[in-house]
Amino acid sequence: MKIWEKLKQQTTLEFLKSVAVGLASNAVDFLLTAVFLYAYGHAHYDGFWGVFSGATVGGPYEPQFSVYITATVIGYISAVLVNYLLSSVFVFKYGNVGKNKYGFIKFLIFSGIGLGLTSLGSWIGYDLIGGNIWVVKLIVQFIVFIYNFVTRRKFIFNVNLIRDDENTINL
Repeated sequence: MKIWEKLKQQTTLEFLKSVAVGLASNAVDFLLTAVFLYAYGHAHYDGFWGVFSGATVGGPYEPQFSVYITATVIGYISAVLVNYLLSSVFVFKYGNVGKNKYGFIKFLIFSGIGLGLTSLGSWIGYDLIGGNIWVVKLIVQFIVFIYNFVTRRKFIFNVNLIRDDENTINL
């Protein structure tokens, strides 16, 4: 019973740290997405903050879908790099397990799947349903956050994935 409680406590701590890292990564994602959207459509926005608030010059402005997706991809890739560094150093108890070439490759593969989920969710929410860019982004990021936490904890930063010939681990 003690082992289960300790594991539950560790998972909760890693989850809360992951939330903090996710918020930092999302800040990077949102900022770079907004910078790209503003760089492409600056003539339509009433200043940089108009990207977030929807304040435009000369009436409503909706960026082209390709511009929105490109901005989303740029923000996402930058956030992935920040997230990998913080996850391996700060979030997971065995973060050093994933701090190697194979861990980084797995991180990129799972992040690529997350990018696919992000792009699909953005397309459905923004283009098909016509939702607000930022509301759609928040909903999609929440879904992808849960996916990321589970895959990273189970398949990348999991001490049980590394064993030597004697079934011991040197960390």
